[in-house]
Amino acid sequence: MDLTVENIERAVGQFYYDTSVQREAHQWLTVAQISPLAWTFSWELLHPQKSPEVQFFGASSLYLKISKFWHEVPPDQYGTLRSKLFERIASFATGPKMVLTRLCVALSSFALHTVPETWPGAVSEIISTFQQSNLPNCSPTQVCLVLLEILRVLPEEFGTAHLTQHRKGVVRHELQKGLEHVLPLLRSLMNPASPPEVYNQALQCFSSWVQFGVSIIDCMGLIEQVFQAVNNESLFETAIEVLVHVFAHPESPRYPNTVNKLLPDVLGMNTLLQRAIQEHDMDVCQSITRLVVTVAEMHSKLLLESVEKEDEHKRNVLNLVNMVLACTAVPGTYPIDEHSSDLVFGFWYILQDEILAADTDKSHLYRQVYFPTYVALLQILLVKVQYPAEDVYSSMNAEEKEHFRWYRQDISDTVMYAYSMLREVLLASLYSGLVTVMQKSADKLHWQEVEAYIFFLGSVAEAVDPVEEEDQYLGHVFSLLPQMPCNNTKLISTTLYTIGSYAEWINHHPQILPHIIPLILQGMNNTEVAMSATMALKDVAQEGQENLRPFVQDILTAIQTVLASKVLKSRECIRLMSCVGYVVSVLPVNEIMQCLNVLLTPQIQELQELVGQEPSVSTRAGIVVKIEMLTWLFSSLDVKREKEGTTTTSRIGAVGVQQPVLLIVQQLLPILHTIMTKWVADPNVIEAVCDLFKKTLRTLMDDFAPLHTDISTMIAQMYNTVPHTPVIEFAKQLLVMFSKEDNFQSTNRALFLSICTKTLSLMETGAREQTDVIECFMVLLAQLMKKYEAIFTCENCNLLGLFQLGVIGCSLPESHTVKASCSFLTEFITRSEQVPGTKDIIASNGHVLVERVLRAVGGESPRSVIDYMADILLALNKNYFADLSKWLRCLIDQDGFPSEKPTEEQKKHFVKLVLSKERVNKRRIKETVKEFTLICRGLFGTEYAAQTSSLI
Repeated sequence: MDLTVENIERAVGQFYYDTSVQREAHQWLTVAQISPLAWTFSWELLHPQKSPEVQFFGASSLYLKISKFWHEVPPDQYGTLRSKLFERIASFATGPKMVLTRLCVALSSFALHTVPETWPGAVSEIISTFQQSNLPNCSPTQVCLVLLEILRVLPEEFGTAHLTQHRKGVVRHELQKGLEHVLPLLRSLMNPASPPEVYNQALQCFSSWVQFGVSIIDCMGLIEQVFQAVNNESLFETAIEVLVHVFAHPESPRYPNTVNKLLPDVLGMNTLLQRAIQEHDMDVCQSITRLVVTVAEMHSKLLLESVEKEDEHKRNVLNLVNMVLACTAVPGTYPIDEHSSDLVFGFWYILQDEILAADTDKSHLYRQVYFPTYVALLQILLVKVQYPAEDVYSSMNAEEKEHFRWYRQDISDTVMYAYSMLREVLLASLYSGLVTVMQKSADKLHWQEVEAYIFFLGSVAEAVDPVEEEDQYLGHVFSLLPQMPCNNTKLISTTLYTIGSYAEWINHHPQILPHIIPLILQGMNNTEVAMSATMALKDVAQEGQENLRPFVQDILTAIQTVLASKVLKSRECIRLMSCVGYVVSVLPVNEIMQCLNVLLTPQIQELQELVGQEPSVSTRAGIVVKIEMLTWLFSSLDVKREKEGTTTTSRIGAVGVQQPVLLIVQQLLPILHTIMTKWVADPNVIEAVCDLFKKTLRTLMDDFAPLHTDISTMIAQMYNTVPHTPVIEFAKQLLVMFSKEDNFQSTNRALFLSICTKTLSLMETGAREQTDVIECFMVLLAQLMKKYEAIFTCENCNLLGLFQLGVIGCSLPESHTVKASCSFLTEFITRSEQVPGTKDIIASNGHVLVERVLRAVGGESPRSVIDYMADILLALNKNYFADLSKWLRCLIDQDGFPSEKPTEEQKKHFVKLVLSKERVNKRRIKETVKEFTLICRGLFGTEYAAQTSSLI
């Protein structure tokens, strides 16, 4: 379709009103905008008779051409273009507003390109041009609005324009000179005598120049005028926005005296705030909160320094902090009744952080001054964190509930900050408050209040020292928990979460276990709180196994009962098996086996039944869950676990103690073999079985030896049938673990050769379809080269095939696969002296590898993998310098290789740098390769290359 005005109008109409072709219309219009013809049709589209949508497209096209294609404008046309822009702006003075604004932005972009060389004094000329005498067809109000719109968008365009550093400095200087004309104009227009729309536009204009960089000390008079505008209901929102930008400016903290002078004006808004709270005007509350929090956050040092003396400044800053407290305490439930109190949390963190970071003496003073503030804050947050009434909460939609959850988490973080200020006073306050609430009669006791106190105790758990913190308060709190009302799942869930949070503290204070273990076990039977209960039990069991001896039987009985009931979700069942492992590990082995026999027999029977069924989605899910339950049991069941303060030697030295995990796995092997045979093609099942083997190996360590041969044979057969990455990952751990054991060398070699043979066969069927397997295999080879190089010397090891597969891996599109392949090849080259046969392979095939590296550098591979290619060149430089010199020079002499873009001189310079005296300097080699790849891609010296280099 030709680029005619009629076709453009039609496409604009389709874009706005025909969704079926909107995408195509957008693409076509985008092409039209960058066309040289846009310089012509843009003006035609701005004809008064055109539709607003067409006019807007014309103005947008004009802006795009001026901002992005300025080089297309001949210098002798600058004056004409400026005059036409002024004419069009004047013609749209009465609207449409969106077209006028776009034209003003276009004029601003023109100014940025032409000041000061072509258009000196641009700001003053703009102001003088838009005078009433020059625009006789416009009313004074319209003239002011147009002028203010231009002056508003000018600094904004400067902030978004892509200018060189030098050019930006020149333009900034010119705009700063224009301030001497802008500020007096704004001062004259920002007064009650001006029409409201002019006053509002002047405020917006002032805001833009503040963000540009007007110093707070240079515009005190204007700021005072803005404070006056706050009292005007129609200007309130705009005035607040301006003040937020004034106090949020990065330079404002440099002028504490000026800020101190302005604080009374900020404090004067307290009357507005209190009235808004009483009238429940949440929009006004949010606006004032934004301003007060901005002032407090940006000038937190002033809040501290001003309290060192008893004077008016101290009273002002304390009153400001009290305003933040008032904003925190705004009535209502967030985000239903109010939506402003979430703005304050950042300030409370900043304040306590500044106090704690101060010198010791000053920090002590600041703590004393702000101690009452944080006490008051704690009481306010105890109200704000509470759940609303049940009917209100149930009426909230999912998004509102999620926002409320985030809000409670922010409060939790704030309470932890308060703990760093109040310490034991906070614990004492929570304990006394909880006692008071619990003493209320049943008809007056609200679960929300109890939950708030327990939630706060959980919030500070991370900061409570488990050793130093006495149980003066916490012990009493935990003793109160069995007395709390158990009629609400949210309260029970929070209680269980808090118990889990104090697991480490409980380990040092085991006397409170009789109070909490029954709560946890009761919670496991409630499906709504089972997750919290199982997590709490896992945390407590993991931290304090020895302390749980008296409760082992009760815990196991409860777990057995709840598993038999089948009311829990899969993840809770899996977590419970982890708890079982921690709990029974403190018992003698014979007792462990007796307990597990009772507990595991039903689970294993169910697993056998599932294995006997025909494959289906539900069967697979059931098998995976049962395997994962066993996996987590094996990860936690360790009778030789190192205790705190012991050494690895003491663990291995536990002679004569047989690991229960070994006995269980030996019994399970036939079932696992059947599963792997029947489900060999299912990646989920195979991953679950391999994860079980990995956890078993991690627990047993050297005690895994009796299982080594059977499991190695099993996974080798499975991989030979269908290659899976989890098999390779487990094989890597197994081979490295037993690399020094002479008794297992034959089994190790068989497993290694089986995996190698099957993976190498993928070269014939297509490596690109198995990149995840290739990647994992390369990681295996690189690891074995580092830690088990002797395995590469075994008979029938196809070293050449491994090398060739590594080269293929370097050409694959996935970055992680390339990285793994390069890592293996680097190790292959580096350790060629220790592995017989590798030197001959490199000597006869190294040129293929170097060619692959150069192709990658030339542009066939993404830039993100070039560092890995440099590692290969570095390894060749260190170990095969003469060969590399020959290969590089031979390959680089080819025409158009590795890319058409570099010149012969650039290619020779690259080779020279790679082979220079700094050839073993890793940093220099990488810099050389990176520079050459940019040359090969035509990106060297471009802004795109500079912008993306940090992302690669």
